Amino acid sequence: GIFTFKMKTARAATAGTSPAEIRRLIKELEKAQGRGTTMVSVYVPGKQAQLNRMTKKISEEYGIASNIKSKETMQLVRDALRSIGQVLKGTKSIGKNGLALFCGYDVARGKQVSFELSPPKPIRSPIYSCGPNFEVRPLTKMCNSDPQNAIGFAVIGGEGTLFAVLGDSGVPETVKTTSVRLPKKQSKGGQSAPRFQRERI
Repeated sequence: GIFTFKMKTARAATAGTSPAEIRRLIKELEKAQGRGTTMVSVYVPGKQAQLNRMTKKISEEYGIASNIKSKETMQLVRDALRSIGQVLKGTKSIGKNGLALFCGYDVARGKQVSFELSPPKPIRSPIYSCGPNFEVRPLTKMCNSDPQNAIGFAVIGGEGTLFAVLGDSGVPETVKTTSVRLPKKQSKGGQSAPRFQRERI
C-alpha cells in the first residue's frame, strides 16, 4: 500500500510504506516547532463513526480555545483547528487504516504548516493532542514494528487465551483474545463415585 503526505507549502506527494519513508516523514514532523499548545495532532481510526466523533471533537475544541488567555496563542490554535476541521468535514469516506492530521504554526518557518496522511498500519484508537510539538509516537511505533523482527506468543489461562506480538518497539501488542467456559468440577458422590474410586487405584 501507499500513504499520502501533504503539506501546504509543498505539492502532495506519495511514498511507499517502508520504514525508511516513515522515518523521513517523522523527521519532517519533528522539524516543526511551535509554542504552547499551538501544534495540533489528530489520529482517527478507520471507521466512519470515529471520523464523525473526531469532527465533533475538533468543533468543540475550537469553541474551548476561546478561553486561552494569550490572544496570539488562541488565534494560532483556532487556525490549526479550523484547518483540521475542514479536512475532516471534507472527508466523505475513511480508509481502513484511518487518517492522521497535523497542523500548527511553525516558528522556524514563520508560517502555518499542515501534514495529512493515511498511515501504513491501522490506527488503534483516536488521539487528539495539542502542544509545542506534533505527537509522532504512534508513527514511530508503526515504523519500529517490523514483522520480520516480531515475536509472537500466546498466554493460556483457565478462562481463555491471549495472542500478542512483541516488535522492535519492545511494547507487546494484543492481536486476539479468546475466552472459554469450563464445566464445573463434578462431586465425587452419586453414580460417578465408582469411577472416581477406579481413578484413585
